[in-house]
Amino acid sequence: MTERNQYDPQTGLPERGYLWSLLDDSLSRIRRSGTPAGLLLIQLEDLNSYQQLIGAEGIEEYTKLMAGRLKNCLWDLDDAVRFDERQFVYFAGGINRLEDIHVVMKKVVDYLSVPCEIKEYTLTPSIRIGVVVLPEDGETADEIMANAQIALGHARSGVYGYFNQQLGETIARQEQIKSSILSTLAEESFVLMLQPKISTESREVCGIEALVRIRDSEGNIVTPAEFIPVAENSNLILEIGEWVLSKAQEVSNDLKAAGLNIPVSVNISEVQFRNSASLLSTLHKLAATEDAAPGNIILEISENTITNNVALSAALMAEIKSCGYQISIDGFGTGFSSLSVLKDLSVDEIKVDRHFLSDVPSDEKNTAILKSIIMLGKAMNFRVVVMGVETEAQFNTLKEHECDEFQGFLVSEPIDAGSFVSWHKDYTA
Repeated sequence: MTERNQYDPQTGLPERGYLWSLLDDSLSRIRRSGTPAGLLLIQLEDLNSYQQLIGAEGIEEYTKLMAGRLKNCLWDLDDAVRFDERQFVYFAGGINRLEDIHVVMKKVVDYLSVPCEIKEYTLTPSIRIGVVVLPEDGETADEIMANAQIALGHARSGVYGYFNQQLGETIARQEQIKSSILSTLAEESFVLMLQPKISTESREVCGIEALVRIRDSEGNIVTPAEFIPVAENSNLILEIGEWVLSKAQEVSNDLKAAGLNIPVSVNISEVQFRNSASLLSTLHKLAATEDAAPGNIILEISENTITNNVALSAALMAEIKSCGYQISIDGFGTGFSSLSVLKDLSVDEIKVDRHFLSDVPSDEKNTAILKSIIMLGKAMNFRVVVMGVETEAQFNTLKEHECDEFQGFLVSEPIDAGSFVSWHKDYTA
């Protein structure tokens, strides 16, 4: 609890003396829980020029208004402090990841930057923010606040400055990607790539995997390793996933019209899978459309997603199967703790993680493990696909052990969807 004499009478916020006890207590909690926190040192800019317009009383009113806005930003486990005449501290105690501090910053800037009327003048608040994250940027309250002042100095050319400038660059890149995703969603201008799935027995194309890509503001392709986590953390993955499912059905129909009746595989993210009502609604809607062929669509669900809640996963997968879709377990071999789980799942295919191809066939133990996984899948009547095949030696090993299908650069990297039919003609010529 904050003592009465620790409150600033002008703004009603705790004064800086309270901040040290808040930080000491928070550091102890963070060390116990391992959960990060963040601190924003917020400086009100242009107060001298504002005072010439609205006078000392107007500045008091302005400062009180800004403090009230800061209070309205507070979430659970957050706190705000009057640090000095032109500085506030916002302590964000409820973040789950260091990068989440940007969400707090954006909210603070959005609240504080709204124009206001003071003494018949319209002022547009200008602020700078120094950002530190705990416990990385300080082990004591003194060290944290010293580093916050350094971070504030880094903000001279913009609104934000980070003590850990590498974190700042990471967050800036994530925000750039998020902006690219939003503009891509608005324009429906995703890049759809198709990677062939090849029959090990005949080396004919027996399927394709649909892979979505986006371009950043400079027109460069953003790798899935970059944009998928950003999309998942902001739930934009739900809109992307719905677009890909719809596009996969279009691709399936287009290929059929071109004489290629091959299934199309689509990755279902963990966020999509958890939002089961939305996923099922999309799948039912697509299955009910004219010329729909859900049996030609394979939904790839990662093994780790399934094992997070096996009972719910089994029920959802059974519902998906009832719509007519096929199901593949993606990244097979990395998550199952019991084979008894596998026998109860409604599955058509397993995709063996590329990890199991490591040093195959030169490493006898790795080759034996891969062989065992293939044998297990086939014994349970699953179609077995191995990802990441790059050499003829790997292919020969798969063929020797009667693996059904494979993907990899040995045959083709992902191909732009618009070029796939011509690629297929060249491949089969």
